[in-house]
Amino acid sequence: GKVQEYTLLVPTTWNFPTCSRALEGAPWQLAEVIMRAYDPCVSCATHMLVVDESKKIVAQKLVQ
Repeated sequence: GKVQEYTLLVPTTWNFPTCSRALEGAPWQLAEVIMRAYDPCVSCATHMLVVDESKKIVAQKLVQ
């Protein structure tokens, strides 16, 4: 037979909630380190934006 439907539950799916909590309140300079600690795959070629209280972008970085 042939596969007609499937659902993937990859580790990144499980890691995002915990990683998000770890990032809250952390200095933005540590964001890349925190991301890689929880899931080394998610930070490959990811754009990181730092926003202030008014949602204005104050820093931008391509994490590779």
